[in-house]
Amino acid sequence: MKKSFCGITLFFIVLSLVVLQGCSKKDKKEGEGNKSKSENPKNLPSSGGKTLEMILVIPDQVYRGELKDSVGVYFMKACEGIPQPEPLFDVVQMQPNNFFKSEMLQKHRNVFIIDYKTSNKENTIFQKIDYKSFPQAYFQIIANNRDSLYSLLSKYSPTIIHQFYTNEHRRVASAFKNYENIEITKKLKTTFKLSLTFSKEYLIPVFEDDFAWFRKDFKVNNEQKTLNITIHKTPFLGNGMFSEEKIIELRNKIAKEKIPGPTRGSYMGTEDRFPYYRKTVSLNGQPAVETRGLWRLYNDFMGGPFVNYCFHDKKNNQFIMIDCFLYAPNQTKRDELMQLESIVYTLNLY
Repeated sequence: MKKSFCGITLFFIVLSLVVLQGCSKKDKKEGEGNKSKSENPKNLPSSGGKTLEMILVIPDQVYRGELKDSVGVYFMKACEGIPQPEPLFDVVQMQPNNFFKSEMLQKHRNVFIIDYKTSNKENTIFQKIDYKSFPQAYFQIIANNRDSLYSLLSKYSPTIIHQFYTNEHRRVASAFKNYENIEITKKLKTTFKLSLTFSKEYLIPVFEDDFAWFRKDFKVNNEQKTLNITIHKTPFLGNGMFSEEKIIELRNKIAKEKIPGPTRGSYMGTEDRFPYYRKTVSLNGQPAVETRGLWRLYNDFMGGPFVNYCFHDKKNNQFIMIDCFLYAPNQTKRDELMQLESIVYTLNLY
């Protein structure tokens, strides 16, 4: 345990130096065929596009005014649980002729087509999953009047957003499977009765009987970024463990005990001056409570976003908390947080 403590403290000392240096310098109907597996059974080419980039295929003369604002409300709203505003998607609008003439663009991972003409014969939505590449989703709204268009957009935007995020999870899972850290996979299966797919870039600062910590350090434009996932298990004591108060209480307890800061009396905890965002999700079929918010170092000056997942492993009657937190001062955080989420979505229980 003493060795673990020293390793974690050294981690935050390194991050402190980074902060100081940084301060001195910055065709199916909707609902059918919705796949979420990371496999590529059709052996399709890999899809293109940046992380959380969405191609919007719509004529310039249609994409304006109220419709443009509505698309922004659904697809470009600020991500929850990130300190500086970052959009849900980077939306790239494209003329239909340009899109359909390009094989490369048609292999983009996330495609949303809006076909709005008064001559259209129906008002509906179609989707195609893994159509010309993997992973990929095409969604197409067809409408012949504005009321139907806005109704379809309002009704199905959550479905579209969910599938596009699923595509990102599948992409990371597929990439990491080809570069899997087998040591982590074996240790998690033996000790925690679960598996998550990490790439070989992730190190193991701490691995104990009830707590494990995995970390990836890298630089972007000479600026430090650190991705972290911790896993904690404890006996399941009832559904009361899923209350927001209990989850934050347990998260703070683990962080204070396991992740002390570099200066005397400093430790990691949850930022209680920032709102939490909670919802129920399915991690590869396992129901879980997701909580988003900010973490901070108490009695010091570090912080960033976290996303936390808690679930009841009924087979082993244990309560599992998987906590993802990111350190990237003065940098964007959305895409790296997505990578951490994607690892959690590879969950398998044994």
